[in-house]
Amino acid sequence: MKDFISFMEKAWWRYVNEGVITEGVKEEIRESWELCKFYGVDPFGGVGEILDEDNMKIRLRQNEDLISVAHPIMENIYKQVTGSGFLFVLVDRDGYLIDRIGDDSIMGETRKLNFVEGALWTEEAVGTNAIALALKLDKPIQLVGAEHYCITHHIATCSAAPIHDENGNIIGCLDMTGLKEDAHPHNLGIVLAGAYSIEKQLALIKSHKLIDATFDSIHEGMLIMDHNFVIQRVNEIALKILNISKKEIIGMHIQSILEDVDIIEDILSQTEPYYDVECIFYGRNKKIPCRINAVPIVANRKIIGTVVTFREEKYVHNVVNKLAGFKASYTFEDIITNDENMKKIIETAKKAAKSDCNILIEGESGTGKELFAQAIHNYSKRSKGPFIAVNCASIPRELVESELFGYERGAFTGANKEGKPGKFELADNGTIFLDEIGELPYEVQSKLLRVLDNHKIVRVGGTEEKKLNVRVIAATNRNLSEEVNKKNFRNDLYYRINVIKINIPPLRERKGDIELLAKVFVERLNRYNALSVSDYKVLSESFIERLMNYNWPGNVRELQNVIDRAYYLTEGKVIIEEYFPENISENSNAQQENNTTVFPIEVIEEKNIREALKIAKGNILTAAEMLNLSRATIYRKIKKYNISVKELLSQIETK
Repeated sequence: MKDFISFMEKAWWRYVNEGVITEGVKEEIRESWELCKFYGVDPFGGVGEILDEDNMKIRLRQNEDLISVAHPIMENIYKQVTGSGFLFVLVDRDGYLIDRIGDDSIMGETRKLNFVEGALWTEEAVGTNAIALALKLDKPIQLVGAEHYCITHHIATCSAAPIHDENGNIIGCLDMTGLKEDAHPHNLGIVLAGAYSIEKQLALIKSHKLIDATFDSIHEGMLIMDHNFVIQRVNEIALKILNISKKEIIGMHIQSILEDVDIIEDILSQTEPYYDVECIFYGRNKKIPCRINAVPIVANRKIIGTVVTFREEKYVHNVVNKLAGFKASYTFEDIITNDENMKKIIETAKKAAKSDCNILIEGESGTGKELFAQAIHNYSKRSKGPFIAVNCASIPRELVESELFGYERGAFTGANKEGKPGKFELADNGTIFLDEIGELPYEVQSKLLRVLDNHKIVRVGGTEEKKLNVRVIAATNRNLSEEVNKKNFRNDLYYRINVIKINIPPLRERKGDIELLAKVFVERLNRYNALSVSDYKVLSESFIERLMNYNWPGNVRELQNVIDRAYYLTEGKVIIEEYFPENISENSNAQQENNTTVFPIEVIEEKNIREALKIAKGNILTAAEMLNLSRATIYRKIKKYNISVKELLSQIETK
């Protein structure tokens, strides 16, 4: 080493005095000396300039992650060489010193050269040095004595290694500086190992941060427990749902906050995950209904813990409602009318929408009761909540209660083993539309009344009351006051739902809307089917006249059905009279007035059912609505009169 030090001193003097590079000088040293000469670096200088205080604070803040990781590692390395006269220096990617640890003796000597925090240690600033070359060449390097360009550094040996981020980019450098007499190859090995440790620790921290960010970005509460059900980790969403602090919950047994611990125990006994299970959490003396997923953590075939994710049940219901399309599509702008009475009814409905009171909509089948219900919902403050429509006539009698109010797991044979929320729960913070409420079984009416009174439901097979915020809109094609008199409908329930009544008149009572609606339906069909405006179809005067002379027992729904049929059968651009359905042409007002023939009631009933089925194209439920019959009744009548729906459809197709 002494011979090498002497050789380099002579080579340095020769280059400084004569500009000649002695053979045997390392290539990277030669190139650096030449660069320093080009920069005009004083070979007899080498004292670094220091950043001002404000800029130094900025640089330290920019490198705080690097410093926080590197400093403990530098301390550990320094402990191994304490008293040997060495200094460890951390440098950022631009060559600024940002941290250092070392013996007092060497610290004092280097301070004379401003080899301190804030000093810039590049070739242009202080000449050839290990820090500058390690950053520039992106490799570990060791300089001894006169290999430094500036004579003031000739007393030292420096070993430096670059530090990289996870993408291989240089973010700094670790340097070990001491007296040249103490130079040894293992010095470079020490800094290389230190730089590698810093890189790995930074990558690990970033990985942990990524995991933490992922953990906290999950839109569900998450708990991680050990094999004893003690909570070891929790994310922010869980803390928010449970209204608890991280300090309180870490180390807590799951039984302290979860009612159904047996579910978690089942997981450990079966090593099988559970998904979408209803549970009750406790937070701040408050019960929080949630749905949870629980998955065992397995290592070496042993369960070492459990991961539980959960969401509040109301949030799950919102998601389900969106996915299932439980929303109102129509607004008051979709109700087309020129009738002054209808306009007044719409204004009444708008006023009702602004309140939270229950609404009863009465009207014949096909008049647009659900259209009004959806418009009321969308005009109300609940418009962003769910709109749940329930046809009370279509639910089997024995299932009405569970459909409306839900059921707990194991409530009855054939029930979903996890239980199921009812339509009222799904409608929470929104509107439930009870269509054909007159068909509701009498024994269920009392339970509905209780829900309307206290805004709470109890699932079938359960004891827990659930508070709900639901607006009820009911509809019927019956006269409910008459049903009350007949003891078919509870009078107390009738008064509860009939806070505001909206009675939609049949189409025959607003003749002025027939032509208007017909043209609107044709316009919609044109926009959907026609390739250009030149292909648009129009109604002939004779067709409109037939429309005006018909009584429309199926109301707007029947009118739309007739327009759809005529539109698709018409090959030209004008929808003419011949496309008016033959099966309803005999039912015009004029013909009805002149018809004095008396038929047995059963003959009329059978004929009406057949005609309704033809108009409804075989849809039995639609035909039932047109005839003001329940589903059970129309099926019974079809069987009674031996009506074949298939034969009716084939007759229509033949014609």
